[in-house]
Amino acid sequence: MHRPTRMCVGCRGRADRAQLVRLVATSGPAGPVVVVDHRKTLPGRGAWLHPSTDCLSEAVRRRAFAPALRVDGLTVDPDGLAASLRAAGGGDQPEEQVAQDMSTP
Repeated sequence: MHRPTRMCVGCRGRADRAQLVRLVATSGPAGPVVVVDHRKTLPGRGAWLHPSTDCLSEAVRRRAFAPALRVDGLTVDPDGLAASLRAAGGGDQPEEQVAQDMSTP
């Protein structure tokens, strides 16, 4: 079965679409802004990103969102995007700790 792959605008690595978060440009009060498309259904051109702060930082450093979304005058709020990525289930959260079997014999 074919699984669609996309390229992360941060690390530029390819991954399965299910492992990436879609970002789109929407109109805000001061012009277009980047938002996370949690349901991956918002209209318009999308950019894809691993849900990690490393990939987000790299994309912001390289100014990759405006060319990927083909929008001039784009506003990027890295802190707001990081919070949205954490809500999407990523953001380099620590791995969940699982207790060992503690039942009594």
